[in-house]
Amino acid sequence: MSVHNLLNRLDKVKSTGKDRWKACCPAHRSTKQSLAIRDDNGKVLIHCFAEGCAIDDVLGAVGLTFADIMPERLGETKATKKPFYAGDVLQISRDEILVGYLIVQKMLNGTVNLNDKKRLLICATRLRHACEVANDNNGVVMAEVVKNQRVIERVANAY
Repeated sequence: MSVHNLLNRLDKVKSTGKDRWKACCPAHRSTKQSLAIRDDNGKVLIHCFAEGCAIDDVLGAVGLTFADIMPERLGETKATKKPFYAGDVLQISRDEILVGYLIVQKMLNGTVNLNDKKRLLICATRLRHACEVANDNNGVVMAEVVKNQRVIERVANAY
């Protein structure tokens, strides 16, 4: 199966580079493009940055299984961890950074409410998760995401 069979079953699919896409995660019925998809020489890599949904939940939500997205094994191969590109993590994180910025502006204007504060903490959690994913991938340093995540956490805890 090609990655395109999966992509055809997802909503709001957008190319983010060669053999890379983002889409809405069907496992938690997202309306935001929080699911990163990558074709790595026939292997389909999937990661949900919003909720951290399990791959089998993502696939099951669109009627697929692991067998549907994995290439046929042709012999013994050594498993290697393939990273998501830093650009993928930044692309997905961009929306959370914007949400955090807008809520911080509301805080500065004195118009923030309890739901805004809760959403800001969710934003910080998602950015922290993005940093963890990026740092697990060959020590990639996500300075911009880390900086924004720390600022958002400080502001959220101050109010």
